[in-house]
Amino acid sequence: MINLGETILPALNIPCIKEANFFDSVTPRGLAFDGEGAEGKGCKTPFGNRQTFELIQTPEKMAQYIGKDEKGQWWHKKEQHLPLELLNFTHLVGSEELTEHYRKNVQDELEKPCRKGFDLRRYLAKHHLVQEDMETFNPGMGLLERQGMLFKVKNDFYRFPHLALDRLALLKRVAASDAFTRINKLSELGVITESAAEKLKDWRSIALFMRLKTYSHYQAQQEMMNPLIKPFGFDDSGFIKKQFALDQEVLEKIKKIYRIFIPFYQVMQEFLGGHEDRLKSSDLEDNSLQAQGNIALRLFQHKEAKKCYKSALMIEPGNTEVLTALGVIYKTQGNLAKAAYFFEEALKIDFKLYGKNHSKVERNYTHLGMIYHSQGNLEKANECAHKALKIATKVYNIKHPAWAILYSNLGEIYRDQGNLKRASDYVSLALKIDSRLHTIDSPHVAMDYHNLGTIHQSQGNIAEADKYINQALQNNIKFYGRNHPNVATIYNTLATAYRDQMDLQKASECAKKSLEINIKLFGERHPTVASNYHSLGIIYQEGGDVKKAAKYITKAVSIGLNLQDKNHPILATIYSGLGINYQAQGKVSKAVKYAERALKIALDHYGENHLEVVICYSNLRQVHQEQGNLDKAREYAKRALEIALNNYGENHSEVATCYSNLAQVYQEQGNLEEAIKYAKQALQIDEQIFGENHFKVAPNYNNLGTIHIEQNNLNKAFNYFNQALQIYREVVGENHPHVAGSYNNLGIVYKKQGNFKKAAKYSNKALNINLKFFGENHPNMVINYNNLGMIYQRQGNLEKAAEYTTKSLPIGAKVYNENHPSLALCHTNLGMIYQEQGDLEQAAKYIKKSLEINIRHWGINHPTVALGYNELGSIYQKQGNLEEAAKCINQALKINIKLLGEDNLKVRRLYSKLAQIYKAQGNSKKATEYTKKARGIKLKP
Repeated sequence: MINLGETILPALNIPCIKEANFFDSVTPRGLAFDGEGAEGKGCKTPFGNRQTFELIQTPEKMAQYIGKDEKGQWWHKKEQHLPLELLNFTHLVGSEELTEHYRKNVQDELEKPCRKGFDLRRYLAKHHLVQEDMETFNPGMGLLERQGMLFKVKNDFYRFPHLALDRLALLKRVAASDAFTRINKLSELGVITESAAEKLKDWRSIALFMRLKTYSHYQAQQEMMNPLIKPFGFDDSGFIKKQFALDQEVLEKIKKIYRIFIPFYQVMQEFLGGHEDRLKSSDLEDNSLQAQGNIALRLFQHKEAKKCYKSALMIEPGNTEVLTALGVIYKTQGNLAKAAYFFEEALKIDFKLYGKNHSKVERNYTHLGMIYHSQGNLEKANECAHKALKIATKVYNIKHPAWAILYSNLGEIYRDQGNLKRASDYVSLALKIDSRLHTIDSPHVAMDYHNLGTIHQSQGNIAEADKYINQALQNNIKFYGRNHPNVATIYNTLATAYRDQMDLQKASECAKKSLEINIKLFGERHPTVASNYHSLGIIYQEGGDVKKAAKYITKAVSIGLNLQDKNHPILATIYSGLGINYQAQGKVSKAVKYAERALKIALDHYGENHLEVVICYSNLRQVHQEQGNLDKAREYAKRALEIALNNYGENHSEVATCYSNLAQVYQEQGNLEEAIKYAKQALQIDEQIFGENHFKVAPNYNNLGTIHIEQNNLNKAFNYFNQALQIYREVVGENHPHVAGSYNNLGIVYKKQGNFKKAAKYSNKALNINLKFFGENHPNMVINYNNLGMIYQRQGNLEKAAEYTTKSLPIGAKVYNENHPSLALCHTNLGMIYQEQGDLEQAAKYIKKSLEINIRHWGINHPTVALGYNELGSIYQKQGNLEEAAKCINQALKINIKLLGEDNLKVRRLYSKLAQIYKAQGNSKKATEYTKKARGIKLKP
């Protein structure tokens, strides 16, 4: 009886052992060929797959499997792992003569000629599966995706020396079956040095002990070891229980293994390629500064890696491998300017040494493209990516893994440029290559899934985006654990996706997970951490918690100002967010200040023609529009549109957004024809890009609906609002804020039509959805209660109108600051209700309060302030206080003339009202004067 490989006892499928859930910590030799053989799979040999008696063979028959079958076909072509398994056996029990007979038959088979002038021995040792094994067990120094990756104790530390020694023993006719005896005999034969032999035995001992310790931790044959949990303080006992966390002592042993592994891998490559002398002379010890840096980088120990690499550069300033590694570290740490410097230096040297068509030059352009992309310089990123692609066509064959990276990078660039079709094409190509080269759950495939998910997210394909992004998350957790920057990135992407879907609880959960990981790995002063705080702030703002949003965004600003890279583009994004937050708080001057600061940084960093500049102009449009500075708002909206058109052409979603923004400005200016024109252009573009019934098209229908309401074209308004409602209900279901918004809009239409019953019904639907989604204390609830109050007011149910409008006041006080225009609106509505009830004193009190808030918020020259003076003047007029009435109406007139000019319907009405007041005062001269002024106004058709 002989053994062909180790198998732990539970894998033998023995009922009593399985029943007792026994874990075999000793790993004895068993009868199955490999771990899954006893379960009927036979993962490495063809034996025992069907019937157990296949395990019983004569020595001659068993030895035949190392060579050819009855039809003259080589077994190693059909069963690739079979020959090397048959060579490694141990006599267990029975006739030793039979075992010796088998050994002799195997040796006879090995002497037979095979191919290319080699006998079978030499072919199996130096050619069979060599390329596959060298790729599979490459220590992967310098590979970006290996930073901080979980270790597989068997594959990463145990298998390579085992296979290498198998090949050396086969070639040099060393008969020993155990590793330590083989190493000693290879040393005696002069194949390896005595020093190398000691190191290999040391490596083998450490790896074997680590393997058993890992299996013992899991109480199963699981292999994952996590290098990040303990060094970076992820102290959660749940993490440590789920994964074998490596402490500093074990990490030092891993470093020791790598110092042997790196040179052993290199000399085995040379040995198998025909250069055997290097193996004979190497002591298998690489203590070079570069190697130490590579090992530290693999363990995600950036500080130590950087120190080693910088010292290595002092010895060899032109070492482009070290320059590239430093670029990678600075990029990971968020210092893009320094990263760019090191990649540029590497490019200059490699270009000079190798010319333009070389793999190292391609790598340099690829890295530089990634830096420019991170900096937001998409034009330069695209240029570098295409240069790299052009070189690749000359230096790589079609199966090279670099193609996937190149296509993936181009896909990301096109995605951020808004060219989603090309982005999808390139990322799909990358996925096709990676799926062929790697397993479907590998980190390479995970990156492709993530990129495809973000493209679907940009296209508004919510279900597809969720599917791909979550698959990427599961893949990365499998290879990196839950505490790795790649995992943090995907959590951040999920946070954005959930925020867009208004699933704010899930959004904040994912954003917090991303933040927690990044703080542990990078500390507070890192652009990604600043970005995480900013994302959390935006989520809380969407949820109506403006104060909490301000806290997180202010934290992001503080980090952004203290970054090593003083010109990092993240600052423009953060200042934009802070401006929007101040706007939501009603702090208009601060909103303008930070929106302008964001624009300045964006212009300095990117120049005029860039998406970030478009966003900054659009934010300034929004701030000035809310302030009532409509000419300025229009100017910024047009500037944003011009840049977007220059960058993207007509058919682009960003251009559609700019058209929509411009339509809103014209709508507020009362130029409804222009508003409709631009709103329809926005709709047409989005329908062309996304299709007619798409989530991203719905806001256009809402915009057109609001314009048609102002035109009093209520049937058209209803149709547009209804189309938006149908889309939202289909995509996000009934209980969603977007659906609530549509119900609210339909309620407004019914109110305008005088159908107060249906208006109340839809407004109540909106109220109930928002109450369920956000709770009582949210800005949407202020809007809903106010709307219901106005509907009941129009119905004449003034008691209910007062009840709902009064409800809005304490909520508004909680979610807004005291000078917020929404609070002013609550006071205005209450004033109008009291006016209808005939309580003019209370009406004047609330309208005055509203006017005070609006003046503090907007300043004196604002249309809302003009409206407030007009309403207060009307109350004084009803009270018979004609002097105060005249003062208020004159103030409203003055503001409207300044904002709108004299030829305006609002101005004509105010002239007429003043004429009435002066007539009531008995001032016929002034009454006649203002009547003439009113009649003299010529309105534009």
